[in-house]
Amino acid sequence: MTYAHHKISDRTNILDGYLGAVVDRLQGIFRGRLVGVYPAGSLAFDAYQPGRSDVDLLAVAEQPTADEIAAVVAALDHAALPCPATGLELVLYDRATLAGLSTEAGFALNLNTGAELPYKAETAPGDGLSFWYPIDRDMVRQQRRALIGPPFADLVPRVRSRVLLPVVAESVAAQMAHLGEHGDNAVLNACRALRYHAERTWLPKRAAAAWAVRHLPGEAAVIQAALDSHAVGRDAGRSPDRAAATEFLTRVHALLTTT
Repeated sequence: MTYAHHKISDRTNILDGYLGAVVDRLQGIFRGRLVGVYPAGSLAFDAYQPGRSDVDLLAVAEQPTADEIAAVVAALDHAALPCPATGLELVLYDRATLAGLSTEAGFALNLNTGAELPYKAETAPGDGLSFWYPIDRDMVRQQRRALIGPPFADLVPRVRSRVLLPVVAESVAAQMAHLGEHGDNAVLNACRALRYHAERTWLPKRAAAAWAVRHLPGEAAVIQAALDSHAVGRDAGRSPDRAAATEFLTRVHALLTTT
């Protein structure tokens, strides 16, 4: 079965050719067994920011083989298909595995490639952090957007908020240990986590930050600083006020785990 390509939004037309090429290469590898390709991250929320955002995609195939996974890595490598964004983060799932996932990582391939991303091509999470995978799946499920394929919600079960909330809290705690690596992202992700805790739905980072300022006006300074550096570029995010960011994330983590 084949599906028509869909643009993400008028604001990301610069990416349309790249996204189409990614889909075409995946279709060429899996042929009729590519189920769908779905925008994640900023693309899913029409919040893509040139110079800062990655291209985040989830792909689903029927029973991808080791040879096919290797072919995906080769075909989408930045050297073979240059990414016009800061990088490509692609997570590939086997359809049958995806249908049984809750908060597990569960991927067949996690690929990071691009001019500003540390390269990664892994087929199992190992000792790596796994909380992003169920969080990203829940966002993609909520947003109901596809480059090709059926609604993502048809492929993955809903994870109840009471099950996902501990994972969200874990993500905030983990980011406190890595504030030197895009600390502004950590603050904005914490705003998004807080909004999910309160409303059980996801917002893009900047909208979540605005929501957090309204509900925690005493934290406006640290949130605004994160917004300002996030608007400049990736390098700016590596020099946050660590004390202020740590204090904010500590408070958010406490709210996530005690209420």
